Amino acid sequence: MSAATHDDDPERAAALRAIAESGRMQSTAMVLFHTNLSKQVGLGPTEEKVLELVRRYRHPSVGELSERTGMAKNSISDVIDRLEGKGFVERQPHPTDGRRVAIVATGEGVSRIGGLFAGMMRRLAKLQEDYTTDELRLIADYQRRAAEIQADEGRKLSS
Repeated sequence: MSAATHDDDPERAAALRAIAESGRMQSTAMVLFHTNLSKQVGLGPTEEKVLELVRRYRHPSVGELSERTGMAKNSISDVIDRLEGKGFVERQPHPTDGRRVAIVATGEGVSRIGGLFAGMMRRLAKLQEDYTTDELRLIADYQRRAAEIQADEGRKLSS
């Protein structure tokens, strides 16, 4: 469908506005949730999100985290130092390349944060019951692709 066709379709235009508005609502809710979660466990929002990346990528190096976040290596190293001091991560030899240092989430740190997600995860599971498997796949695909675009644009902003 061309852009001109989109302009001529009021239903599509309304759907695109609804996506934009719901995306802004979700972004705000997510930032506020993570800000409050971070406060509960004594982390700053950046520390909490870097910790999430450490958990997601299992054994990232400071360089890998720098690439994924668009933050300078020394800034990431400072964040890792704070997370390590608070007991959320450890530096360990990389499991497949002993020349590298891996950042690993601690079990205690994971459990300190994990419990704070329980209520939200229960409510999201209940919400997901309203959708078919195909609809959930479509939602997941859109969210993943939108997140990739946002992450790429965020890295561009950091340059």
